[in-house]
Amino acid sequence: MLKRVIAIAALCLAFVVVAGADVRFTGLNLSADNVLLVTAELELPSLGRYGTLFAASLDERELKQLSFFPEKAELIDGRVQLHNRFGLFRSDREMTRFEAVSGFPAFVDGAQVNAGKLQPYRTSPDGRYVISVEQSSPAYGALILHDLESGTRVTVAERVEFTLDGPPVSWAPGSDYFLYSYDGGIYYYALTQRRDTRDLAEELRRVGDGDIRNVRWGEDNTLYYVTGSFVYRILPVEFFTRSLYQDLLKIGRVIGKIPFTFDPNFDQFWIAPDGQTIMVGIGGRNLFLYYLYQDDFESTGRIISLPYLFLPRNTRIHDVVWSESGIATVTAGSLVRGESSTTLYRLELESYRDELRFERLEDTNVRAIVLSPDQTRIAVLEANEVVVREYETWREVARIRHAEPLHVLWRSSDSLVVLGSERSEVVTLRGGAADRRHLAYSQIERYGVAADGAVHVETDGVIRAYDTESGTFREVAAYDVAEPRVASSTYRVYLETIGSGSYQNKVMVRMIDGIGTEPLFLPPERRYEPFPDRDDPVDLTNFIHGSRIRRREVAFVFNAIESVDGLTEILKTLSEYGITATFFLNGDFIRSHPGAVREIAGSGHEIGSLFFTHFDMTDSRFQITRDFVKQGLARTEDEYYDVTGQELSLLWHAPYYFVSPEIIRASRDVNYTYVGRDVDSLDWVARRDEGGVSRLYAPTAHLIERIVEEKKPGSIVSMTVGIPGEGTRDAGRDDYLFHRLDVLINALLDRGYSIVPVSELIDRVR
Repeated sequence: MLKRVIAIAALCLAFVVVAGADVRFTGLNLSADNVLLVTAELELPSLGRYGTLFAASLDERELKQLSFFPEKAELIDGRVQLHNRFGLFRSDREMTRFEAVSGFPAFVDGAQVNAGKLQPYRTSPDGRYVISVEQSSPAYGALILHDLESGTRVTVAERVEFTLDGPPVSWAPGSDYFLYSYDGGIYYYALTQRRDTRDLAEELRRVGDGDIRNVRWGEDNTLYYVTGSFVYRILPVEFFTRSLYQDLLKIGRVIGKIPFTFDPNFDQFWIAPDGQTIMVGIGGRNLFLYYLYQDDFESTGRIISLPYLFLPRNTRIHDVVWSESGIATVTAGSLVRGESSTTLYRLELESYRDELRFERLEDTNVRAIVLSPDQTRIAVLEANEVVVREYETWREVARIRHAEPLHVLWRSSDSLVVLGSERSEVVTLRGGAADRRHLAYSQIERYGVAADGAVHVETDGVIRAYDTESGTFREVAAYDVAEPRVASSTYRVYLETIGSGSYQNKVMVRMIDGIGTEPLFLPPERRYEPFPDRDDPVDLTNFIHGSRIRRREVAFVFNAIESVDGLTEILKTLSEYGITATFFLNGDFIRSHPGAVREIAGSGHEIGSLFFTHFDMTDSRFQITRDFVKQGLARTEDEYYDVTGQELSLLWHAPYYFVSPEIIRASRDVNYTYVGRDVDSLDWVARRDEGGVSRLYAPTAHLIERIVEEKKPGSIVSMTVGIPGEGTRDAGRDDYLFHRLDVLINALLDRGYSIVPVSELIDRVR
């Protein structure tokens, strides 16, 4: 029974990565003609819980998807491409329905559900090619180019660092080229060379150092490349020329310089459509405008007061929308007490008089902004509506009521597709009015089977019937359905709980006339790491790890010493996954960054003490007595209370995790638990130390692999807030663990681990 679904599931198993939250099947409803309606629900980072409705023909062994939640969406060659963990889908050109893209795993064909954070694909503008990263280990994967027209696939690069932001790829507007980055280098790939079977060796296709954030495409396939403080313009013909004369020619032409060294870990840039000006976001929150001027030895170009946007440390620049008319709109996101908000700023480059300046717009609760193809209008996504405005004047054109809009895709200046948490629809603007046409359901509130066997659904008061042949819905007058049933004359269906894995339950189908009961969907084949045979001793006075045999769980510890760099990213990622971690703060950090301390506390994390200052307790100049330790802990308690009005947890560790019998005795005297660690992430190691290149240094991908390898049930994984060695000549790393914290979390969840604060590990032992 259902052999087709089971066979395809085996083929897709290696492709789909299952990670994280539980999938739960609900709402069984079996019709008289043996069509089973069932909803698959799952909880997702940043999106919350949503359900997808399926119709399974038990006689024909076929499964159809009736709703399509738009986790990711884009307009590709005149069609909507939608990606969620049930598959990759495209609409027809008339935009009446979605169909699964052939060659990619889909739940309706037996693939398992990816229940973690979704890694988007990179699709060529013409829609023919899709690029994915097939994960081979926790932090690495292969970069794969899929040709949808021929059905072939090519491995572009091995051991690419895996990120959940998507493959490190940028497509040229004409779909003839794409750039990719890995291992500190940027490379081009020419589709024309591949089609003519004259692929060049990778070393001949190297553009330069950096990663994909060092480059942006302009018009006519022109590439802009920022490296160090130089801005290059590269024409496509130069890719091939330089491959022949790589040792003689530098790629591109210098068109300008910026007064900073560009760091793709923290910095971004945007080029104006005319290629004359550049905006550079330094550190994610400082935005500068510069005119591109090649020779800055005697002059810096136009003598004007250049605008500068200085944002709070809890705010990050998301994007810049820049029109050919010289108007730029900046979206900046903030994190306040665990809640995200977006602010808009506007710069009119061509209309300045005495001074250019960024002006804050009054729009609030903004989710995103999207410029129309002709750049005359902009869609502003708010909590429950889309506001269409004239871009130059910001005058309101129309308001489109829509529950939780997630994406807007412009088809033309008066036609757009709005995809939200309940439904997706095509909207045509006529004056101040909006004509709306149903495209697809994202979720369905209630469903049932009518007397004629048709599936009826109702969402937001609108009732529709599903047409099996066309795969579309049509409006009907009444929601006329029978009571849900779980048996027909041929089958009985029921839900069976699963004790482990990422599925909470499974749908079972029992044949009444025959013999046999089989699952409708195969649960994931999860082979969790075995528990140790015996527990390791645990010292509650110097707590290094929890129980090794009770639960698969680890604690994340973040040590905040001086810098707040990376804190916003850490808090945002933890919030997306609903994780409570343990932070250790010292007095220096509390005094220097009271706002950051309040944000950590307001986000609900557990906070312990890292002493009143950060120093080396092994230094012979200091005498570490019991009274000294107790006074230092008390001082940190008072400073934390003065800033937050809350009390610190009775958890602490000394700077550099120094421990001694005197420290442990002092901890007991004041009822503190000293917290050590058994997995040091080594993210605090800078690329260089006093002796040169640090022997302990390793790239972030390697750190993630090592953490996943070394952790055990009950492990305490220590990480650091900030840039290692900040303020010294050799400060910093090539990349940072806090930027890829979600990759580490997904890897642990995939292995059946949960992430808890240290106090929960202690409670389990007790």
